Amino acid sequence: MLTTIGHAHAPILEFLVLFSVILLGPIILSRFGLPGLIGLILGGFAIGAHGLDLIHAGNQTVPELGQLGLLYLMFIAGLELDLHVLKEYQRAAAGLGLLAFAIPGTAGFCVGWALGWSMPARFLLGAMVASHTLLVYPRLRDASLGDSPAVATAVGATVLTDTLALIVLALVSGSQTGSGSTTRILLEIGAGFAVLVVGGLVLLPRIVDGAFRVWGADPVARYLVIIVALLLMALVAQLFGIEGIVGAFFAGLALNRLVPNEGPSMQRVEFFGAAVFVPVFLVSIGLILDPSVMFTGEALKLAAYLCAAALGGKLIACWLAGSWLRFTWPERAAMYVLTTPQAAATLAVTLIGFEIGLFGTTVVNAVLVLILVSIVLSALLTEKVIDWMPGVRGAPRLGAKVLVVTPSTEPSEAAVRTATLLTRPDGGHSDLLITRVPSESPPERAHLRAVEKRICRQGFDGHIRTEVDELPAAVTKSMQTGEHSLVIVDDRTFDSSPGRIPLLVVDGLSPKAVVLVADGGESKETAAEVGRRLAKDGVTVRRAADLPALETGDLLAPAAEPG
Repeated sequence: MLTTIGHAHAPILEFLVLFSVILLGPIILSRFGLPGLIGLILGGFAIGAHGLDLIHAGNQTVPELGQLGLLYLMFIAGLELDLHVLKEYQRAAAGLGLLAFAIPGTAGFCVGWALGWSMPARFLLGAMVASHTLLVYPRLRDASLGDSPAVATAVGATVLTDTLALIVLALVSGSQTGSGSTTRILLEIGAGFAVLVVGGLVLLPRIVDGAFRVWGADPVARYLVIIVALLLMALVAQLFGIEGIVGAFFAGLALNRLVPNEGPSMQRVEFFGAAVFVPVFLVSIGLILDPSVMFTGEALKLAAYLCAAALGGKLIACWLAGSWLRFTWPERAAMYVLTTPQAAATLAVTLIGFEIGLFGTTVVNAVLVLILVSIVLSALLTEKVIDWMPGVRGAPRLGAKVLVVTPSTEPSEAAVRTATLLTRPDGGHSDLLITRVPSESPPERAHLRAVEKRICRQGFDGHIRTEVDELPAAVTKSMQTGEHSLVIVDDRTFDSSPGRIPLLVVDGLSPKAVVLVADGGESKETAAEVGRRLAKDGVTVRRAADLPALETGDLLAPAAEPG
């Protein structure tokens, strides 16, 4: 009877143990001044088959959740990547990616050659030590280093490095299993990347945008659309023989502008990632650690060679790339801690190499030592890098965080549409502030939900709040806080002196609303940029500084046709 009861409650017990480790592991390790990431790995070992055996060796739930966590990790990296910075440093990312693959890969090949391994095994070993996983990226992002050129370079390089490693894996695996010729495998991988680029970066954003406009007012549906897009891209990648993590990264890039970094959707994505998926992945790594075989003499000797090839090779690559890019040594250290951790592609290459007979058990155990050493080293160095590098927070872009202020409970479509067109190019988001005088009754919750549903059809992704205040006072306060990059006033009768940030006054009565730009005496570039983004809707933009002193309502009136 007791056995039956214990068996029935085993899944609940395992989940209880798993989430207890996720909660307590980082807390305990932080007491000793160690990163919480290490606590998750050690906690996974403690509850695993080689520790207290609370989660048995045959358990598949935690490893499968861990695989989802790995996809989630790569997805967030693509989602939060500043595309402006990546575009600016695309050559740097390509250069670092090639160096980070070639130098450790060559070192790994030489290790295999020195040990007398076959040619396919040498190439596979080189690909294994060349790959890396962005495990510490969330920590650097939380320390305001996500916009650093060095961090953006390393994140962009990861895609190239891991892709090259997985191409080598596909070629070696195909040649050993007879699944196809080298030419056929290369054509299949090339077709896969073409599908990822076209389907992911062209079609997927349009499909997701359409889904957001229909179901965007429901936060649960909005989040599930994001998860479906992530898993779909990972599946498409696997169908073409490409590792799912590459597809997950492409999914993040595809939704980069649709899921703003500071919007509600991103908050939900980060919450589930930090609370569940990514920690489970780290715990799942701890589950496979077995000191009794990892720390034998033969395994440790091979592990030392692999650590020298992987960690030393990455160090040389980051130092050379940093010298070429004229990065400071803390920036080079930032690139190093991002390219050091061995986990995702490393495990994939190792396990497939073992399955096709190129690697033995000693190699598998040595790789586990490499993974453990690389993760601990990068986690410890990351805390030092955060101390060495100041947070990077540049001037906010025009559409980074837009506030729409309206004196009515029914914001005009023109104002919401204007906010959407201004935020999308910068991957920003917009919030809505509804002002009312004390004599007005507060809007009912059902009415606010109806408003949210309506404006979501315009691509809105932000918070709605109400405030008891006069419109001019509310606008003034919003501009003085410095929290927003631009303020849109949904009232053509509004009249106020320019502030420190751009201010747009929208005429919601006209479908071709003329927008007044009050930019606080800044150069005409602001008006030109606003005009460029709104041109697709045929909106005319005029600067207050270029017009005679008239009432705002007159300035918003349609311009007279030239005689």
